[in-house]
Amino acid sequence: MSILVLGSYVQAHCLNVEHLPAPGESLAAESLLSEHGGKGFNVGVGLHRLGAEVSLLLPLGRDAAADSASRCLMAEGMNVDWLLRIGDQSGFGVGFIGPSGENFLAVYPGANALLDAGHVRQAIVALPGLALMYAQFEIQDAPIRAGFEIARQRGMATMLNPSPWRALDPEILALTDILVLNQTEAAHLFNLNNDGIEPAQCLLELATRAKRIGWSGKLLIVTLGDQGCVALSDGRIYRQAAWPIVAVDTTGAGDAFNAGLAIGWLETHRAEDALFKASACGAWVAARPGVLKSLPTGAQIERFIATNPIPIN
Repeated sequence: MSILVLGSYVQAHCLNVEHLPAPGESLAAESLLSEHGGKGFNVGVGLHRLGAEVSLLLPLGRDAAADSASRCLMAEGMNVDWLLRIGDQSGFGVGFIGPSGENFLAVYPGANALLDAGHVRQAIVALPGLALMYAQFEIQDAPIRAGFEIARQRGMATMLNPSPWRALDPEILALTDILVLNQTEAAHLFNLNNDGIEPAQCLLELATRAKRIGWSGKLLIVTLGDQGCVALSDGRIYRQAAWPIVAVDTTGAGDAFNAGLAIGWLETHRAEDALFKASACGAWVAARPGVLKSLPTGAQIERFIATNPIPIN
């Protein structure tokens, strides 16, 4: 299975703190983790480790962080033909992680903001036989729209994680086959109160609210952290419970979930199979510190599923 990731790169720095700070509050961090990251970067590596053939269209700066990221991807055995040096500064991010794995993040886009439609078209022309195109919102709308338009023309599946959230372009929504939202993003898109969305509420309202926004894709998912996720596919509602773990760091759980979801969907095109694998991948990463070193291989996920209690919906 061949996948093109419209990527993003962030030189990530995570601070572990005793609690998430209030406005104006200064805290002494208990530990610091610095690693290569970014939503597109993480999903690209995650897909590769799970066994997909991945082309990662990655905007980088002309700096030491980009040099290091390139070496990292080569060490992973990934295709580095589509690493683009298109800015002076690579993306930079800072995250705060609380004692139960809760977090908040801030990202400076750097070169990510310079990826354009021309870059995407050039990559697609050179990559025949793609099965899926993945995008996220650490890049601008124009390259996503251009890529998804060509994907639709060629019968290629499209998958979007609109994170970090911004208003969703109706044209991009109409070109999206698989849409993955977390609780906050779903609240924005569906005009819901974000003070604790319950799975039961999502189950009752997902189909109705999806229709109101003009959703016509194949799979719409709302992830709910330790409450699992709910999904809409072909008019049917699904619920996947979360795997029972002790959360250590949830920063990259969504990226791991998305990698597992893409693989699971391409393997069977069955919503329940894709959600099952995605949830296992997300749980694996949430139970470990950091993101890059925690992204699982296919063999690790198979062992995890075989040796851990299957979550009951």
